[in-house]
Amino acid sequence: MGDHTAVTRHSDAFERALRTLWVAVGIDIVSAIGVGLTSLMVEQDVTSGLFWAGFGVLIIKSVLSSVAAYLVRLKVSPKSA
Repeated sequence: MGDHTAVTRHSDAFERALRTLWVAVGIDIVSAIGVGLTSLMVEQDVTSGLFWAGFGVLIIKSVLSSVAAYLVRLKVSPKSA
């Protein structure tokens, strides 16, 4: 049979945090591309500092969401199915 490592509370929380991070960053990237294309069509200036500051805020939000998911999973165990 295969080797299965024991799932600890920390490893489960870390896995949840990574999944949350990837999903949140993916949504942020799609949002930024949408906003960037709209801005490009309207203003033709996607290289502005304001656009990139907004993108940075979205990424920081994603990281904070990931940290929150980690902390919540540490505190609350998943219910078994």
